[in-house]
Amino acid sequence: MKIKLLSTIIAGVIIAGCGSDNNNSVAPEVKSASVQAYDGAIWGIQGSYNCGDGDNVVGLTNYNGFVETTDNVFVNTPEKCSFTFKPNGNVIPQDTSNGKYLPNLVLKAPKGLFAQGEAATASPLSTLIANKLGDNTYDEATASQILEDLGLGEIANTCGISVTDLLKDTDSAVKKLAENPDFTDIHSKLIATTHVLADTLAAQPNASTDDVTKVTKLLAESTLAEHPNYPKSKDEKPVHVELADILADEDTFTAAKNAETVEDIQEITDLDKAIKNPADSFTPEEPEDENQPPTPPTTPEPPVKPEPPIEPPTGGTGGTGGTGGGDGSSGGGTGS
Repeated sequence: MKIKLLSTIIAGVIIAGCGSDNNNSVAPEVKSASVQAYDGAIWGIQGSYNCGDGDNVVGLTNYNGFVETTDNVFVNTPEKCSFTFKPNGNVIPQDTSNGKYLPNLVLKAPKGLFAQGEAATASPLSTLIANKLGDNTYDEATASQILEDLGLGEIANTCGISVTDLLKDTDSAVKKLAENPDFTDIHSKLIATTHVLADTLAAQPNASTDDVTKVTKLLAESTLAEHPNYPKSKDEKPVHVELADILADEDTFTAAKNAETVEDIQEITDLDKAIKNPADSFTPEEPEDENQPPTPPTTPEPPVKPEPPIEPPTGGTGGTGGTGGGDGSSGGGTGS
């Protein structure tokens, strides 16, 4: 009887121990959610979400491009929400992968892209897809077609990356491609396309998705033709293209829309010059507080216009002599 009782007690202890271990293995309740703004990581851009009840602002992204919210609606049902990043008008967002400032870029993620407890990103790629979908919910078929039209169809299922993985965690997808020497060309194409697309979206926010897609694809091809290892130049220096201000000109954008080949792009002088002479890239210094906004770009002082030289005074011209005339008491006049 005692042996039976002892066995029962031991069994109870074992069961309790298994139960305890099982409880420890249960994932803790998710209490917050983070979303990344990515071009590389974009620092200092304002995030907001809409779950059907209007926009809810959640603040500026940190140095690594993340913004966090504890709102239960978004945390628990992010699939019901769209997400937007845009400059707040006071801070100029900065890409921490290359130092580029992005004063006019708006990024979107469509409703239905995110899932509870998973990575979440808004990028130029997700923005183009959101623009194509309009008010419709995310679907992978539309996303796959957009990537195919941009020339990025080969990324799907490469290195274990699905279309949705690429969109939800773009940073990780880029790193996977960068780490594998077999995918160097795909990595360069993805970075070039993303950078060009960001500039095209910023320059032409009201252009059709078809026009933006066509221009982006051709400009990315032109960039890679000049710099095959982009974001390194042909001289192996870290660089990035800056095309937004150029594409904001309607005549230039129209010329780019009408172009069919890389050679056609080379005929558009401003675009060709910007691609052949990209900006140098650098990594902004990370602040001690990662939530500190980026330092605004410095505007060079306008050159001081030199004062015109002071002309030396010129001598007067001599007058003409008077005429003799007069009577005997007065002599002739003197020159004045």
